[in-house]
Amino acid sequence: MARRSRLIAVLTAGLLALTACTNEVPGSASGVEIGPLTTKEATAAALSGFAESAAVRYQGDLVAADGAKLTADVTATSGGEVFGTITVDGLGATIVVLDKTLFLKGAPEFWSAMAARFGVTSGDGTALGNRWVKLPTVLLGVEFADIFTPDVVARTAGKAVRDADEELTTKTTAVGSVPALEVPVTGGTVYLAKDAPHGLVSLSIDEIGTAANTKARDMKVTVTDVSANVNQIYTDLANQAKNELGTAVDALTSITQGGNHFDACGAASCTIAVDVTNPSKKAVRVHLKADWTGDNTSLGSCEQISDPLAPGGSLAMNCALTSPQWVSFYQRANSVPGTHPYGAVWTALALADPPDAASLAALAGAAPADPKKKRESEKGYAVYQIGNAGGVWKYGVAPARYWRDNAKEQLRACLGISQSVCTYSLVTTAENAVSAYGLVNQLVTAYVKDKGKCPAGQWVSCAR
Repeated sequence: MARRSRLIAVLTAGLLALTACTNEVPGSASGVEIGPLTTKEATAAALSGFAESAAVRYQGDLVAADGAKLTADVTATSGGEVFGTITVDGLGATIVVLDKTLFLKGAPEFWSAMAARFGVTSGDGTALGNRWVKLPTVLLGVEFADIFTPDVVARTAGKAVRDADEELTTKTTAVGSVPALEVPVTGGTVYLAKDAPHGLVSLSIDEIGTAANTKARDMKVTVTDVSANVNQIYTDLANQAKNELGTAVDALTSITQGGNHFDACGAASCTIAVDVTNPSKKAVRVHLKADWTGDNTSLGSCEQISDPLAPGGSLAMNCALTSPQWVSFYQRANSVPGTHPYGAVWTALALADPPDAASLAALAGAAPADPKKKRESEKGYAVYQIGNAGGVWKYGVAPARYWRDNAKEQLRACLGISQSVCTYSLVTTAENAVSAYGLVNQLVTAYVKDKGKCPAGQWVSCAR
């Protein structure tokens, strides 16, 4: 196969201050051949770029540490937040992972089937059904933050191993509608887009994770960069943490229920009173919820959340039903002859500590870094650019102390693809990742507006 090459002349000029001397340098100019991009170089650049993603969507299958088969459609951020949907042995649930804390939400059928597997007492699943539940990741057999964070995935994939120093492989396969190049790596197999800049579109990982009881194996997923949505992602997570996860159930902390009775049942309302005790070794909030029926018809529900109940402490909780259905039932019971039974089914559950919504909101509102205020620091996140004679080839983000290493990993790809000498430089340093990615999104958007296309080497933050 013919090899394309180009010679670049390198000239060195010397200036001598002495008179009666010549500045002629003997010899001829040397040239440097730019060979074709190798599989090793393309793979290293693709994984280095992937590791820089602000957020990635994964869709596919994996096997949990205990052998359970999982299907996942989740998005993971560079900060370790994960959210989306999973199925466990065919049963679906919604998940959110914040600060490595797992929250699950599934139908009653999910919790009924999972009770024995998780060791969570949920009976027929009604008590936990359709509620957010905090659950230790070890019970699910998957540590999502260890498995899906982009830089962890890139490191686990490793390096190209077969014919790595040969010209980029031409063995193609279809990943959805994208023609892809199949490359064996030390951790499994990666699939790079056939077209430059050969970004990562799918991967198969033999084993991933750190702890033996939360490692996953046989992970086969497609990957889609969604870094352009990073601010909205954190906005949604902050709202979810504040409005939904604040009343998540702590599945491993039990509440003891004691005496109970109806109280003050009249035309406007009816109250159920339940005595509860906290037998655990930590203070917890208790959530009492009752579902009411009258004449075998639903009358609605009521709920109450207590203040933190001390270990060993007891409390009388009251839950008052004030629904229009109760008012109608009471009027009917007092005007229509006969018996009119009513009742309530209730649960008293311990609530988990709420996640830190404020820190998520702060990231959601983080302004893009200002490129006019060039700032160099070993702390925070660096925004850098790789360029050549044709201008900017790509923008990237990396932890400030490592950005040069990340840029160097991609220089050879820039050289091989553009057939032009490439260099890197710092744009600025941001205090947090979201500000850094915000700037990259701005820079890429401006480039596309000006040139009508993405920078040639841009895979992250630029839809193709």
